[in-house]
Amino acid sequence: MREQAYRDPVHGFILVNADYLRQLIDTPEFQRLRRIRQLGVSYGTYHGAEHSRFGHSLGTLWIMQQMLDRLEHAGFSIAADVRITALCAALLHDVGHGPFSHALENLLTQDKTHEAWSQAIITGETEINKVLRQVDESLPQQIADVLGGSYAGPAFVAELVSSQLDADRMDYLLRDSLYTGVTYGHFDLHRLINTLQLVDQHVVIQAKGVVAVEEYVLARYFMYWQVYFHKAIRSHELLLRAAWRRAVRLWQEGGLSAQHVTPGLVPVLSGSCSDVGQYLLVDDYDVYSSLKQWRYHPDPILADLADRFLARRLLKPIFKAPHTSDVAAQLEQARTLVQNSGWDPDYYLQVDHTRNLAYDTYTEEAGARRVPTIRAVTDAGRPVEVTKLSEPIRAVAQRPREAVNVYVPQEVVAQVRALFTAD
Repeated sequence: MREQAYRDPVHGFILVNADYLRQLIDTPEFQRLRRIRQLGVSYGTYHGAEHSRFGHSLGTLWIMQQMLDRLEHAGFSIAADVRITALCAALLHDVGHGPFSHALENLLTQDKTHEAWSQAIITGETEINKVLRQVDESLPQQIADVLGGSYAGPAFVAELVSSQLDADRMDYLLRDSLYTGVTYGHFDLHRLINTLQLVDQHVVIQAKGVVAVEEYVLARYFMYWQVYFHKAIRSHELLLRAAWRRAVRLWQEGGLSAQHVTPGLVPVLSGSCSDVGQYLLVDDYDVYSSLKQWRYHPDPILADLADRFLARRLLKPIFKAPHTSDVAAQLEQARTLVQNSGWDPDYYLQVDHTRNLAYDTYTEEAGARRVPTIRAVTDAGRPVEVTKLSEPIRAVAQRPREAVNVYVPQEVVAQVRALFTAD
């Protein structure tokens, strides 16, 4: 068995010993993740944020490996096939992401999320599927079930892949914090992992790990509001989405043809991309290449939106800080003002609603389970929901933070702002 070492900025060396994992990493479908930015257009605000889904996926695998090792070291038996499923699910959880990650999700293929594409890639006619079937014919479906929430195996597998305390979140908080140059995403990863245990096949933490969980939950809270929802990043995303919507409309009306886009974008622009092979042809570079062509397109709106995106001439926010009041009453006036100033409000007046809940304490009695809660084991040996032991987590739990902002061209910011701030 040959060991493959990946030098990683977050985790040091990521060591991969299993042949099947190395083969999965070497598949073209997984290598495509090198061409998908982890944080979409965030590089326009945090210039270091050039990292890819490839690195994040390796990091998630590494954390999963450490979690499983910790549980086995603590005396919990994990069957070989269950371990393989968990490791593969961690590695492949983001293989279905499209260009710029979340920025264009639900626009490229409106009927499929990146999670659904991940499952389709894993179970479809792909190199990833071939590698998995060489291990076990049922393995592709087992992994797809983990990602889809229908896995029939031990509960801890799905919880370690996707929950409120999972390998995915742990890696992206640390990784995104490093590459954006902020400290908000820092928490004690090793302390957190070393306090994990299982109760009835569910993941719990020891009471002594509550402080580490507090760091983790607060890191997520601050990363969302200081990085992921940064107003300049949101403006850059809105520009990209507006340019894409304009391109789709022109395509439908016959004003945009195949000569104006890279071949891989034709199926998604036409709304006919249902094939895994077609979807896998598209990455960040296809969108960049097309945007560079669109900036010279005869349609003035598409050309301007593409140029604004590439040159970072962003639409400007009306509110300097996230606004919590309803803005619906002023929007019609704002649309009229923007239009009378020569801008099509469908593209040049963008309303951005953001919402995040750092930690959700819902219970099964309150309705259908969404994502499992974090549970800690008390000194008496009884698992309880973590807010019973933590005031900081209780303070942010069940309190979704919601905000709205309005973006317009710089030339009309003052006039539009006056509409929303008038007494």
